[in-house]
Amino acid sequence: MLDKKLFQTRHNAIYDPEFQKHLANAPWKEWLSKPGYFEVKEEYLEKIHAWIHSTKLNEVKGLERFKHRDMIQGTTQAFDEAYYRYSKRRLRMLRGEYAYHRRIVKNFAFLDDENGNYIPLEENDWVITSYPFCGNGSIPPHFDVLQDDCLKKNVPLLLDCAWFGTCEGIIIDVYHPAITEVCFSLTKGIGLGNIRSGIRYSNYEDNLPIRQQNNYNHLPLGAAQVGIWQMEKFGPDFIPDKYLVMQNHICQVHSLIRTNCMMIAMLDEHHADYEHYLIDGIYSKVGIREAIKKQRRINPNPVFCRAPFTSVYYKGSNNSVAFCCAQDDREKLAEYDNSISKWWNSTYAKEMRKSFIDGNFPKISCAKCEWQESNGMSSDRVSFRNLPLSTINVNEGIVEKDPQYLDYRPDNLCNLMCTMCSPSNSNLIEKIYRDNADIFGYHVVHEYQDSIEDRKEIIFDSNLINKDLLKLKVLGGEPTINKKVHRVFEYCIDKGYAQNIELLMTSNFTNLNATYKYLDHFKTVKNSASVDATGPTYEYIRQPAKWRQVKKNILEFNDRYKDNKKFKMGMNCVFQLASAFTVKDWLPELLTFYYDELKIKKNEINMDLIDPTGGPLGRGLTFASLPPRFKEIVISDLTDVHNQFKNHENEDLKKNITDMIVALEYQKYDYQTLLKGKLKIATLDKAKGTDLRSLHPLYKELLEYEE
Repeated sequence: MLDKKLFQTRHNAIYDPEFQKHLANAPWKEWLSKPGYFEVKEEYLEKIHAWIHSTKLNEVKGLERFKHRDMIQGTTQAFDEAYYRYSKRRLRMLRGEYAYHRRIVKNFAFLDDENGNYIPLEENDWVITSYPFCGNGSIPPHFDVLQDDCLKKNVPLLLDCAWFGTCEGIIIDVYHPAITEVCFSLTKGIGLGNIRSGIRYSNYEDNLPIRQQNNYNHLPLGAAQVGIWQMEKFGPDFIPDKYLVMQNHICQVHSLIRTNCMMIAMLDEHHADYEHYLIDGIYSKVGIREAIKKQRRINPNPVFCRAPFTSVYYKGSNNSVAFCCAQDDREKLAEYDNSISKWWNSTYAKEMRKSFIDGNFPKISCAKCEWQESNGMSSDRVSFRNLPLSTINVNEGIVEKDPQYLDYRPDNLCNLMCTMCSPSNSNLIEKIYRDNADIFGYHVVHEYQDSIEDRKEIIFDSNLINKDLLKLKVLGGEPTINKKVHRVFEYCIDKGYAQNIELLMTSNFTNLNATYKYLDHFKTVKNSASVDATGPTYEYIRQPAKWRQVKKNILEFNDRYKDNKKFKMGMNCVFQLASAFTVKDWLPELLTFYYDELKIKKNEINMDLIDPTGGPLGRGLTFASLPPRFKEIVISDLTDVHNQFKNHENEDLKKNITDMIVALEYQKYDYQTLLKGKLKIATLDKAKGTDLRSLHPLYKELLEYEE
């Protein structure tokens, strides 16, 4: 039985303590001292429209089709006007809908019967439905049928999005012409229930109260000012970002069904408390705000990563497996009879999951993400947050469903020998390491075997590629030249899985033609270009690639798919020792190319410092090789680039630069690391026929530096 004090029949939103703290610091004196104080209607409407579309955990589309944007006193004002507007019509709504409507309007009927079956509209009806839906915290039932029925019978449809700001994984699509108005409020998402501010989208041309009040500025502008103040601090993802792990934990422990809205959960018909929480004979819905408040006291700063619950990272070049590429420790699949299925719920996997269930980073595995987040940077952890969680045994750390995300790196086949690369990611670098094993150390020379061709069967035999797979990520090596990758693409297409899969591919963009024919079959495609600099610096790092040709290929891909919403262009940039002294030459060009020419968004760009945790990938070439005087020069150059773009409209562009400065400052100079770096550079330069000293005089000085 549930504790009725913690699990309630009321479904109040979560009120985070930070909301009131921020409100207490509002500069009222400053606001009131301005001429025409609170003349902020237009600013408010602009800010709340942008706030709605700033969500990363949901998707909102179609609001631009509405001509009018009106300020309202919470969504309730829109309801009250609609009751008057349609007073001669009968109100229709779904069972489980917001009870306010039936308390005010007596002439109403449900859209569904007690078995959940849809009851068609009549021509004198009008409809209100919440989205996310009040009854289940998700999509309203019968919504597609309802919209078409409304359009056919000319029935007005009001969409109530008051729970936006508490949800994740919701797509609010209002393109359908049946929708006559859409309203949002700041009540539940950022704690303004007693201050009443929202927005209504419509095409109404009338003299009813909302339009008149907006036309004559007879509005609660103090509430608008406060709304602006809160929106600048808290985005629409604040609540789900902070409370998702708590909600999931509570639901798992108490056998509840998690919903898309953080403050509610559902019960199935077998739960002992099902009847107690039953609404309208259909929905057994539980308000979990008090349970979340208790959990917040127990562990106020939890971390959670969905990767161990949803994802597999497979690296064929050394037959290793992990949950993601950022993991520091990876397991040999041979220890599990080459079965990913056996590894999926192994002791190792269960212990890692239990760490996150308890709200903690695992001690060893996740050092990189923990370091990045502790220094105010984004981490790989956030890239998994949109994947739906399957059933979890909290006590055991067991996941009952197969992975939904496969990161597949079949081997090290590559056509480049990049300076920062490792033998496991390039067969050409592997050859250099093998030929110079006395320098690089026999223990780090990659043990890749040609017989690994047979390991492709691991991917297919483990049932990793199936109808439930949502994301497929492919890298190498270089995936565009790898027949193993092509075979996986063909398998997905032949089985009909591709249409449901989001494809993520990272390529050096030297060769794309062989891959084009597969891409149209996937649900969505994001192709990220690995570009670490421009011009001579790029060509030194990614030898033997030519920057002019690669740039041409990137532009060609972007032009080919820029009008296709299925496709996104991304970029990965690794800032490293070999690009440090020329950063003022290449970084402005690259940023302009990223943001202005290609118009790529931040969430499609990854700019990272090489090896910030000092792992094996960049050992000897990390910024720990830079004596303080040299590092100061690089930081100064990065600061100059930042100042160059200080007036750029894209704040994410500037943050990318500051993140690199923070990471750079973290790496402390070590003379032994410099000696390793000098030896590594000399060896690579000799093998590749390159010369780092040709890029900038400081490289000659650094390579001759001695203590």
